[in-house]
Amino acid sequence: MHTKEKILLEGMELFATLGYNGTSMTKIADRVGLQKSSLYAHYNSKEELFFDVTTKIASDYVHFVKSTFENEGQTTEEKLHLSFQAHVKDLANHDSSIEFYNRFSSYPPKGFENKVLALLRESEEQARAVFKEEITKAQETGAVTEEVSPEEAARAFYGLLDGLSYETSYYGMDIIEKHGESMWKVFWRGVRA
Repeated sequence: MHTKEKILLEGMELFATLGYNGTSMTKIADRVGLQKSSLYAHYNSKEELFFDVTTKIASDYVHFVKSTFENEGQTTEEKLHLSFQAHVKDLANHDSSIEFYNRFSSYPPKGFENKVLALLRESEEQARAVFKEEITKAQETGAVTEEVSPEEAARAFYGLLDGLSYETSYYGMDIIEKHGESMWKVFWRGVRA
């Protein structure tokens, strides 16, 4: 792993667990195994590093959503269901990128609210565009009803996932999967042709 990648990873983990104010360049340098001066050779400030981490997480999220549709599903239902299951498993992982996203989408650092939320909103819109494209294709083949717009289907799909993401704080994977399957059943019944 390159030094800059390690800085981003360790920065993400520290920001996720300690928050923006609780994370210092010294702590990041220590975690990476660098002198603080060497860290500044890569990043001029904590703010710059924080926004690089935020940008990476936003970009990785869009890539993840695209990858969930590259699955083994033979039918539209299977393809969408496998994508949904991949999202549920990702949410339940509790990795630092999910913790970072949840923390800073709800409580962005003071003074950076607009910039952070703009980055995250843009990634959400890109992710939803990928989903809407799948729904549009499914409508063209007659697998999904046209009574529900791709936008409405995307809102419902990601609304379910948002609800499940909060449940990961207090339920284990077995319960999350059961809840997810119940949600999926109702979602699919609402969009199928």
